[in-house]
Amino acid sequence: MKSQIVCVSLAIGLVLAQESPPGPRTQNNQEQNLDSTDEPQPSELPDSGPSILSRDNGATVQPVGKLLDLRFYADITGVYDSGLTPVEVNAQASSTNAAGYGVEAGFGLVGSRKWEHDQLSVEYRGRFREYANDTLLNGTDQFLKLGYRHDFQRHLALNLKETAGTTTLANGEFAYLPLTNADLFALPSNELFDNRTNYLESQADLTWDKTAQLSFEAGGEGFVVRRDSLALAGLNGYTAHANVVYRLTRHQTISAGFKYTSFDFERIFGGAALETAAIEYAVELGRHLDLALEAGGSRVDARGLTVAPIDPAIAAIIGESVATVTFSRVLYVPELQFQLVRRFRRSSLRLGFSDGVSPGNGVYLTSRLTSATLGYSYIGYRRLTLAANGGYSQLSTIGQTLGRYSNLEAGGAMTYRIAGDTHLEIRYDFRHYTTQNSFYKMDSNRVSLGLAYSPGDTPLSIW
Repeated sequence: MKSQIVCVSLAIGLVLAQESPPGPRTQNNQEQNLDSTDEPQPSELPDSGPSILSRDNGATVQPVGKLLDLRFYADITGVYDSGLTPVEVNAQASSTNAAGYGVEAGFGLVGSRKWEHDQLSVEYRGRFREYANDTLLNGTDQFLKLGYRHDFQRHLALNLKETAGTTTLANGEFAYLPLTNADLFALPSNELFDNRTNYLESQADLTWDKTAQLSFEAGGEGFVVRRDSLALAGLNGYTAHANVVYRLTRHQTISAGFKYTSFDFERIFGGAALETAAIEYAVELGRHLDLALEAGGSRVDARGLTVAPIDPAIAAIIGESVATVTFSRVLYVPELQFQLVRRFRRSSLRLGFSDGVSPGNGVYLTSRLTSATLGYSYIGYRRLTLAANGGYSQLSTIGQTLGRYSNLEAGGAMTYRIAGDTHLEIRYDFRHYTTQNSFYKMDSNRVSLGLAYSPGDTPLSIW
């Protein structure tokens, strides 16, 4: 499991997973569903044991065959942002910290389909933003995720996944995307600036189920990140991996895997090669409680630029006290991950922790990333959905002479069906981050309020 796991989890995937499509709008059907749960009944539960963190279960549609109906939404909201930080400085050499208010219009859809040997899922979110007092950050945020699975035969399957997007803001709903897709290097996370960032990642995995208890998987991915500002580094890279999973019992699964990752930075010299080995244990502690633990380590061969002092005698001659030099460093970093998921009748609670290696955020390059997250989501039958989240993350560079980066995020959101297919949307996000530098300690707030239209018998899910 990759280590770029950031600090906050909205648990939107959990909300969507609870949205089993109800039947026609009849009074009897509604009354029956009021007494039912959003979770599959025992006869519907897939006989596959607890989920494995090292395998991307989100790349394909649900295994039970009852897939989400195609559902779309359109909304318009008023927004207020404080702590906007484009890549520029003012006359006092401190970063600009502006506020803006304006309007956003969005559209999105989530859907999936299953055939005899093929499965397809799609998720798209798009938003156009325009500020009344500052046009610098006007523009669009987009996110697209496609998943495809083909079963060549009963025990052999190919999984393909494509993720692409563009975003500007470092705070708000699009900034949480890395949290619900923690296995992807390309998704921007822990960004320091509100800067246009484009990303793309392609994945392919081949899975062979040798027996009901034993399966093997091998695959790879390539990823690209491009940031508009010339002051920020981009990213190119690829990963190759293989793992084996063995099901001990109906409720316990173990796995072991190896992964090789390589990435290079754009616009600046540097990169890293990672060799990672890990083992994992997953257990269903109860019908509604899952625990997964992963432990391992990475051999990191990092290279880049750093600042070194110059000998005083030489400095007196050339008039410079420091110099920029290249470095090459090999070290070993632990890879740890913990995830606990508790599902209730119409809600879910997720707790997570991770420690590993990250390609950074365009300023902080190869770094050790430690994060902890907590998320809760609730979806009612008729009108209300709620979500709350919080987390903390920390970046410590490998080789660069930069202070430690820390990030604290928290947010909450609500949708409420007003009438028919019209919903009220309310959202608030807070972010505090620092580089242990008195010139760069930032607080960012984001508030949005508006209306959304989304046909469907269940309330509109929260992003």
